[in-house]
Amino acid sequence: MNNATTNMNEQFKQMMDMQARALEPMRAFATVAADAVEQLARKNYAVAGDVLESSTKQVHLTASGKDLTEVATAQAAEAKALVELMNTRAAEYAELAKQVSSKVKEASESMTASFK
Repeated sequence: MNNATTNMNEQFKQMMDMQARALEPMRAFATVAADAVEQLARKNYAVAGDVLESSTKQVHLTASGKDLTEVATAQAAEAKALVELMNTRAAEYAELAKQVSSKVKEASESMTASFK
């Protein structure tokens, strides 16, 4: 009976080792995904802050202006500044996508090499 238990334990250990080796290459993808989600969340947080900041300025401009033309000009300038900032943020998102794509390619190559 002791011999059967030893054989079973050894087979179980071998199975666990095989699973660990099979899943190890996927760890690189998990790391890339976790990093990408974090960076994307931080960028989204920054965009939300930008929109909040601009919206707050717009409201204060409306409340503080005496002349309608002055208020409209200031609001247009603030809207233009927000558009320029969003263009910058869009470029940051594109760069993030490029970086993630590169990391996924590296992980794919690494995984493919591990199976050869």
